[in-house]
Amino acid sequence: GRRGAATWLATSLTIEESQISLCRDVKRLGKDPTDIQLLKVARCWDKLYAHITRFLEMAPTYLGVEVDVNDPDFLVNIVGNLLHDDCEDYSDLDDNDNADPDINDASIFQLELTVILLPSNIGQVRCKELGLTDLMNEEITLREGQANDALHVIRVHLGDKAVIFRNTVRSAKSQASSTRAWTQVCSVETVVNLNASIYSRCWSQLAKLPDHGLLKKYLPLKKEDLKASSAVADPNARGQRDTTLPWFWSLDVQGNTSGNDWMTECES
Repeated sequence: GRRGAATWLATSLTIEESQISLCRDVKRLGKDPTDIQLLKVARCWDKLYAHITRFLEMAPTYLGVEVDVNDPDFLVNIVGNLLHDDCEDYSDLDDNDNADPDINDASIFQLELTVILLPSNIGQVRCKELGLTDLMNEEITLREGQANDALHVIRVHLGDKAVIFRNTVRSAKSQASSTRAWTQVCSVETVVNLNASIYSRCWSQLAKLPDHGLLKKYLPLKKEDLKASSAVADPNARGQRDTTLPWFWSLDVQGNTSGNDWMTECES
């Protein structure tokens, strides 16, 4: 039924967010990862494999047909388009040390790059051929919620970052307290950058879906949009009245502050 299809699609979005998180972790391993880093990634791979396997087992029920994701042309075409979206990084990584892999290299077909069978990935034409118009509309609804959730988290943590700068970083009286303050800042930035990547992937997928008009409301996210502003920490402060905040601060979004259960699991 429709509720089952919505649940199945929602699972796919959770998997997609987990892939983005894992992709970021893999890119940060560098040339000499520690055993602890490798173990964490291996644990996340195991969890992701189980989630993807369960998702694919249910795919024929809602798609009506088997889709051969092992078709090399299918994979290369989609992965080639998604590499920069999935793993888009809003932090200041050295691009030379973390170059994207060659899409023709078979070794890239790893769990964090596995194509998830969403209507936006199958394509409008094929979806209509398969009678999946309702499933496309369901994905649009879920994507709108995903965009709201990601923007909500970004706004909350940018506010936190601005407050940390105002109350902790600037008032640090010793090297130790300064280090603690900057550790807090880095922690907040990690959450902001992850959710920025999730939002950007969501935006890219919405662009592939028809007849919704949501891209007039949800704009592309730029790196400069993610700067903490003192106008966020204290909008009534002198000189802040005329400060222009990025577009998403004026959106009415109701986020899900419980976060992503799968990613929380990996952090534990």
